[in-house]
Amino acid sequence: MSFDPSALTVKEAVKQLQGLSDDALSEVYDAELDGKGRTSLLGEITSLRDALREEAAPVSAPGRPFFGIRR
Repeated sequence: MSFDPSALTVKEAVKQLQGLSDDALSEVYDAELDGKGRTSLLGEITSLRDALREEAAPVSAPGRPFFGIRR
């Protein structure tokens, strides 16, 4: 795991989230969920994961549907 979020304040943990991969964010999310379960930190992790996934998703041309395979 990237780091143990329970050893940090929410503010400190949020700083550590920057630049982590989707997989690493998922590990930290699971650790926080199993640990202190702070909703503010879980929400921040979710927002960062959503942003990463949105960036990685293929974008179709405007006005044209996307018919590719999404994984």
